[in-house]
Amino acid sequence: MRRAEWRKASIDAGLERDVHILSVDGGGYLGLATAAFVEGIEHHFGSLVADRFDFFCGTSTGAIIALGLAVGKSGAELRELYTKLGERALRPSPGRGSKPARLFWPKYDLEPLRDALSDAFGDMTLRDVLGRGKKVLATSFCLTTGQPRFFKTNHSAGLTQHDGYRIVDVALASAAAPVYFPLVTIRHPVFGTEETFCDGGVVTNQPALVAYAEALSELAIAPRDVRLLSLSTPRADLRSPDPIVTRRGLRHWGWGEQLAATFIEGGAQMSGEALKRIIRCYPEAERPCYERIELQNRHRLEFDDSSPRATQALVVEGSSLASSNEIRGRVEVFFR
Repeated sequence: MRRAEWRKASIDAGLERDVHILSVDGGGYLGLATAAFVEGIEHHFGSLVADRFDFFCGTSTGAIIALGLAVGKSGAELRELYTKLGERALRPSPGRGSKPARLFWPKYDLEPLRDALSDAFGDMTLRDVLGRGKKVLATSFCLTTGQPRFFKTNHSAGLTQHDGYRIVDVALASAAAPVYFPLVTIRHPVFGTEETFCDGGVVTNQPALVAYAEALSELAIAPRDVRLLSLSTPRADLRSPDPIVTRRGLRHWGWGEQLAATFIEGGAQMSGEALKRIIRCYPEAERPCYERIELQNRHRLEFDDSSPRATQALVVEGSSLASSNEIRGRVEVFFR
């Protein structure tokens, strides 16, 4: 498709300028640092990310952030939401915190997470996002069909089935991390059938490549018109604490937690590298604008550590990165 045809398709889709896309990684309670980063950047530029971006994409905790921004929430509101999630949703169920119990049960109940998200989003649906002139995509894995599921606003002619999904249900379906939370069953808004889902990190924990593909395929945006900002949560440390042990059962893989992190984070790194290589293939004049901002896990915090110490450390990490002149310079293009 020629440049003029790309531009016409963009205008027909309601996008008359460069399209700003925000992609947010998964990472459990570590997403608090990402929310604090958003808050800090908003304070510096005096503008809400929810207003400056057109299309939001997220996985797991990143889906919660993406959905929140898509409905107009500020970084400060998201930081407050994560504090509540830590206080209410990340408290082990009685008798389930022990390692023997976790052979049979997830660590946390789903209802406290559902209640906290319901307080934040009420009965809003994906249709409400589109009503704001925004678009969103959240990743999940459907165990009913055995296939990835991308929950989307109906933002192109071929998308007609998802607008009735409640945002709470989409967030739960994307954030139901195996071994941490139970599976999530939700009803299809068109057909009324029930399907069961688990965490979108099973599909991709760094969804920037998915967001980019969606922009080109469904939104028909020319590559040079794409401005894509990808935000990480504080990165997991995949180095083995005991590399000498080569014959490993569950115990040596941290009772499954380190194994899951290796699968999820390893795939995320490959996805991110693939996107960088694809973008480098474009001639300079046609190359999309792509920025990847990575937060650090300096204290080696666990995926679900919501202690006061962890909460403070994550807020400091996000706000400190947002105070960096180098980082501000890299994201300034999204606030022009």
